[in-house]
Amino acid sequence: MTQQGIGGHAGGGSGRAGHSLPDQDVVELGLEMLGPDRGTVLVEHSTVANLRWANSTLTTNGLSAGREVRIVVHPTLADGVGSGTAGGVVSDRADLAALVARARAAAQGAGPAQDAAPEVPARPASPDWALPAASTSAEALEPVSAVLAEVLPDPSMDHFGYAQHSMTTTYLGTSAGLRLRHDQPAARFEISGKSAGRSRSAWAARSGRHFADLDLAGAAAEVATGLAAQATRIDVAPGRQRVVLSPSAAADLLVNLLWSAGARDAAEGRSAFSRAGGGTRVGEQFTHEPFWLRSDPAAPGLECADHVLATTSSSVTSPFDAGLPLTGTDWIADGTLRALLTTRQSAGLAGLANTPYIDNLLGGVSGRTGTLEELAERVGDGLLVTCLWYIREVDAQTLLVTGLTRDGVYVIRDGEVVGAAGNFRFNDSPLGMLARISDAGQPVDCLPREWADWFTRARVAPLAVEDFNLSTASEAV
Repeated sequence: MTQQGIGGHAGGGSGRAGHSLPDQDVVELGLEMLGPDRGTVLVEHSTVANLRWANSTLTTNGLSAGREVRIVVHPTLADGVGSGTAGGVVSDRADLAALVARARAAAQGAGPAQDAAPEVPARPASPDWALPAASTSAEALEPVSAVLAEVLPDPSMDHFGYAQHSMTTTYLGTSAGLRLRHDQPAARFEISGKSAGRSRSAWAARSGRHFADLDLAGAAAEVATGLAAQATRIDVAPGRQRVVLSPSAAADLLVNLLWSAGARDAAEGRSAFSRAGGGTRVGEQFTHEPFWLRSDPAAPGLECADHVLATTSSSVTSPFDAGLPLTGTDWIADGTLRALLTTRQSAGLAGLANTPYIDNLLGGVSGRTGTLEELAERVGDGLLVTCLWYIREVDAQTLLVTGLTRDGVYVIRDGEVVGAAGNFRFNDSPLGMLARISDAGQPVDCLPREWADWFTRARVAPLAVEDFNLSTASEAV
């Protein structure tokens, strides 16, 4: 399973001016070209404005636009229903016909689809279906430029970073009559500061729908505070430590947990969510803390598509489910596993309710409040981990992952940050750590640094975790 397969966002394509066929016409003509076959047409129209800076100097900025078209064909075969997908740039009828032909050939070559399911019934079309795709512009970056004008002249450090605002409109049409549209804005801001000689480095980030709604100056201030704290170096030996995970670090681990929570893998005994002796661990209590983890397409500030946009088959997605409605789902509630990622086919296989993937994540501990700083005060002694990097799975059966800390591991003594340790390689399980949560703060919007290219909509609490395995020292800054 890849992150790209989960996220469902494809790039490429040319600007709007290069398309002779409007997006809605691509949907209608593509479905017409399917003939008697069932299928889906998904048009994804994106504009992206971005800005980069390095060594406290603006380096690049730009505005791009693109359109990706994906065709899914479900032909009736002699022994079942097939499924084939093809994607690419479409400017005219010939491009579209070529995509349909490729998708049909892929379906016929693959044979019957194991995840075949009835068509998703039609419902009223999105009221804005006929409108042109939404777009962003260079003006969306003005709040970033204003903050950088104040920050970059600071002679005490060199600043590096990246800001991006995107607007993606998806048009989904099916042979059953679905016509669904979704507009998705996304803002991502990352900034780091490095000392002379590059011996110290601090990082902070913000994410949301629009930069005007984000505390960008606060992120820059976090970098300055962190870099100052690193001036005092305190050696800490590797080993199991009490840690406070920032919302970003906690989110990276919880996103990894969610992406690994496929019902099919669990039912087939191939994941950490498989029950010994058969079946899944749904209904099992993972922690006695009232920890919760959920996704909701209507979560204020984290709104995402309220229908399935899948066009390929994987352990957690099925193109036969395209257009299914999505509603809020509790993955974990009161410390107990409530649901796994399903398709209609895998839900039946596992004997579970159908709970498809939703493109946001919220998590925390009921009754626990406070900022990251207030959580550190309550913890007393431990290490504050700012962010994680290069996370990779080691063992699917236990969900053991490894990775690196980066840009600041701070030493907490008597509730105060008194200096910084070096960085570490960690080896731990996002699932196993749930039983070792000892405290938590208030969930806040955050950017999961490792997964930011695929996942930006997270609202997660900082977590205090006992016996987190910082296995070896790392030379990373």
